[in-house]
Amino acid sequence: RPTNAKAAPATLALATASGSIKINVTLRVVPASQPALTLVRFKAGSADEAFRAAVEAEVQKRTAPMQAELDRAKAGLDQKVRDRADGTIARRLLARMETVAITARERNDDNVIVHVQRAVFLGEDAYLMFEIENRSGAAYRLAKVEVTSPGGGRHAGPASLASGALDAADGVIGVVAAGSRGRAAVVLRAVDQVLGKPLTLTVEGPDGRGRVVVGRGIVLR
Repeated sequence: RPTNAKAAPATLALATASGSIKINVTLRVVPASQPALTLVRFKAGSADEAFRAAVEAEVQKRTAPMQAELDRAKAGLDQKVRDRADGTIARRLLARMETVAITARERNDDNVIVHVQRAVFLGEDAYLMFEIENRSGAAYRLAKVEVTSPGGGRHAGPASLASGALDAADGVIGVVAAGSRGRAAVVLRAVDQVLGKPLTLTVEGPDGRGRVVVGRGIVLR
């Protein structure tokens, strides 16, 4: 007997491995006062369907070992890449690991404030850590981060933004929702060449919108 007298009909679709025979089994609950009937429909597949099914089965059989080998190779490559990255970080930590506090801030006309808080030295590079405080009424979309020296040299590497906003679209580093803060960092490559020089941090959205320029107080030593 069914556990639920009002259960909806259910259909099971079965097929042979070759695909030449397909069976549909439909189960429907009827009142106890009515007789239960069984209806099984047999449908013969066409020659083309049977051939395609046989080809697909053979292809799957032949390619399964190759796919397994590719999966193993990819796993091994991923591990090698991770090991190499970990080794590079370890060597940089041994060369230099230092944190320097920085106090610099600036805002734009939309009341978006950039707070530069610290620089983290790691080997020959450094990471400039800053926070974007969005006091405007709209989301702030960070698309570009620049760090320049007095001679006009550009020293910014990749930048990253961590925030609770939705995933950013293509061409946007990250999004800071209205009324919230987002922590960010930008890499400074070969930082020794800018030690003791005043640096300028510029952050902006797509097409230069919402630009904030922090031009005072950023000196690495």
